[in-house]
Amino acid sequence: MKSNINRIIVLFFLCFGIINAYKHHLEVNNDDRKLFAIEGFGFGDKGTFSIKVTNWTLNNGDGKKTKVDDKVAFFLRITDSDTSRHIDEYSVTKCDFENEDPNLLFKGDANVIDDSFSQQFKISPENDLPEGFYTLYYKNCNPSPSKTTFKLVLEEYNIDSKGGISWLPIGNAPLPTLYTFFSLLLFATALVWVLFFLRGEGKRVNLIHHLCTAYLVIQAIELLFEAIEQHYIKLTGSANGWNVAYYIFAFAQGSFFIILLAMIGSGWYFIKPFLSDKEKKIFMIVIPLQILDNIALIVVDEESRGAASWISWSNIFIFVDLICCLAIIVPIVWSMNHLKDSVDSNNDKVVKNIQKLRLFRSFYLVVICYLYFTRVIIYLLKATLPYKYIWLGEFFSLTASFAFYCITGYQFRPSLDNPYFYLPTQDDDHDLNELRSQLEAEDGGAPRD
Repeated sequence: MKSNINRIIVLFFLCFGIINAYKHHLEVNNDDRKLFAIEGFGFGDKGTFSIKVTNWTLNNGDGKKTKVDDKVAFFLRITDSDTSRHIDEYSVTKCDFENEDPNLLFKGDANVIDDSFSQQFKISPENDLPEGFYTLYYKNCNPSPSKTTFKLVLEEYNIDSKGGISWLPIGNAPLPTLYTFFSLLLFATALVWVLFFLRGEGKRVNLIHHLCTAYLVIQAIELLFEAIEQHYIKLTGSANGWNVAYYIFAFAQGSFFIILLAMIGSGWYFIKPFLSDKEKKIFMIVIPLQILDNIALIVVDEESRGAASWISWSNIFIFVDLICCLAIIVPIVWSMNHLKDSVDSNNDKVVKNIQKLRLFRSFYLVVICYLYFTRVIIYLLKATLPYKYIWLGEFFSLTASFAFYCITGYQFRPSLDNPYFYLPTQDDDHDLNELRSQLEAEDGGAPRD
């Protein structure tokens, strides 16, 4: 059974692996959308845009294909950032395609014999085509139920100062170097974690700490493969199969991250050596959601933005990612409530439980800040960054992730000097009132029984 599942997953990855990166191939069949973005690309001062459309026909609801008319068209918008997700009302309602419109690429023509159109032009100041973020749109101004069918081949690339071709948008050109740097940084961090935090006498190392090591290595490998993938896309316009390796490790990294944080948040090995039934249900929900999330990631990453299913899978990816984020927070809240009850019970472990409660409170705040920054701030940043600096979104996201790993690792380090793993003695009784006072202050001054 497991071998069959593995074969299905591998075949799934390989099917997506044949798709070319910035050599786009899009096939639209009986699509009733009136306006949609096909692709966007950031051009520098020199570049090439080439488009070829074949089998371009209309279906006006009677089931018969007819030649296209002048009420359908492809057009370009040149902006300073990626605005393809946000189509203004003017673009939707304007249907008077004028030949002198600078945004018009070409419109339908019933006199064309083979239903094929093609055009190529050079991006350069000499051709009055400025650098910018070029987004290709398709618009159908025929009344419903008019549907469109066409096949499209689109090639976009930049030309550098040495005359070489770069298939990456100018804002993504630094990505191979960026991913390589963070991959090496994570490998080095894993080495420091093992040599200086896990080794040594008296260290309270448990399974969670070894899982943290494995996670750092997995993400380092994932970033390495992503760097190689982006490098080949930059040189050839295709990932040449490296995207398959990247998706395998991206799947492992994404699933590992959610499960590992849920395990830490549940207090496994830190508060108790087992998982409750409620916590087991969290894992039963998170694991299939992570599989769905990674499938959505592959579709969004590999399919052309103009595909009808792209927006649906993009929304699934965002929604499932938010659900998984909530799944991280819930066990942390349960752990804090459990520790609060232990503190109120006045048992002989009250000092230790107060320390652990403060640990999980700080961990909760760190997780909330990390999720808010990487899911909200980064999204807004990527939507507003100038097209030449889109890579900064990835830089800030990776930097935030690295800082989060360092803070979490230091909080839960197995070293003897970690106060959260300190076992109280009878000499600590005089500190109990002080700890309770500090806890009340953190609660907002509410006295505890």
